[in-house]
Amino acid sequence: MAAQKSWVPLAADPWTATLEYSVGGGIATALAVNVGGGLLVASPPCRVGDDAFEALASRAPVRALVATNAYHTLGLAPWKARFPDAAVFAPPQSLQRVTKVSGVGGIRPLSEAAALTGERVALVELPYFRTGEALIKIRAAEGLLWYVTDIIFNLPQLPPHPLIAALFKLTGSAPGLRINRIAPLFMVRNRRALWAWLAAEARRDAPRWLVPAHGDTVDLADTPRRLEELFAQIPRRSGT
Repeated sequence: MAAQKSWVPLAADPWTATLEYSVGGGIATALAVNVGGGLLVASPPCRVGDDAFEALASRAPVRALVATNAYHTLGLAPWKARFPDAAVFAPPQSLQRVTKVSGVGGIRPLSEAAALTGERVALVELPYFRTGEALIKIRAAEGLLWYVTDIIFNLPQLPPHPLIAALFKLTGSAPGLRINRIAPLFMVRNRRALWAWLAAEARRDAPRWLVPAHGDTVDLADTPRRLEELFAQIPRRSGT
């Protein structure tokens, strides 16, 4: 599957769009959202052309860049170089690694972005993580959107690398809408508690759209409990 070459709008109020980019032999998805007078870019895409930068710069100033966890760092340096006035944020547990790997200084914890994002965009620090992980919620006029990084996959097919494909299949992490059963083994302190927290959150604040950083966007309009049920079934099957 080839990556998208341009930002694809998802919502109009606030303007929200995604862009797919190639990384490590696979595809990842970046998110951009208007936070009022400027744009926030989450998981900034790497190895993209000038058109990816200009498409946003022509719409509004890029005010914030977000490394959504300790490993989505490859695009930070080029985006910060292109937009030097943009503030950079990351989960607090990720700050040291993100700073070291990206070479970008002055990275701030997610909680300090609240004054910039306003009431319609929230950067939520997921609990129980050793390495840090962000859940981004966007309250668009069209419905609530969740953007997640390495907790949920929605891969249409198994990865092309045979070893990785076998691992994903063996753990039930792909294809389709699946919990990532691999990364949490080293990223999360208490997986059972995390699944329970996410199930409760999906029940309390159910999204209309789920945008995974790895895989296709999911429209949940016709299955509003699908995400809650996805998380709730994990502890009953196993502790993983």
